[in-house]
Amino acid sequence: MHCSVISLKEIGIVEICSYGDRIREVKIRVGINGAHEGANDDLTKLIINYIRGLVNAREILKYISLSPGLLGLAQLAMLSIPRGRVATYSQIARLLNTSPRAVGRLASANKLPIIVPCHRVIKSDGSLGGYSIGDVRIKHALLTMEGVPIVKGRVSKQYFVSDSVLITNFKELLKLASQGMVI
Repeated sequence: MHCSVISLKEIGIVEICSYGDRIREVKIRVGINGAHEGANDDLTKLIINYIRGLVNAREILKYISLSPGLLGLAQLAMLSIPRGRVATYSQIARLLNTSPRAVGRLASANKLPIIVPCHRVIKSDGSLGGYSIGDVRIKHALLTMEGVPIVKGRVSKQYFVSDSVLITNFKELLKLASQGMVI
């Protein structure tokens, strides 16, 4: 297993661990303020460009290990949310034919935070809800970094992804995932 460390200003240290050419786990050490990343290899550079919004989910998909079953499908649904947008737990629940609470539990089980953007899933009223690493301030900082303003603890409806875009993106990613990996 190989781990790379990236420092994200106002987020903390992000440790990305891969085995072969697949990202297996992401760990965030909260509260360590950083400015630059230590990119030595192509995969780390790709991840940095993905975090910066220069690489899209379709391109990063082949480098991550999705979880099996419903969690893997939830991860694809989260990857379907475009940068600069959010989806609600209810939207993801409808997409996966489950409950919003189940989506919250699945998001909290995401072992690839930031890469699989569970931070883009929020409550229907625009409030942030929880975050998989336990610190909602990181969720706030990530959304702000991606251009989603949060005013008085809420995201404006104008930043919610439409169901049609979410469904289209999900179908596309599901097709790509099914060609190269098992969920």
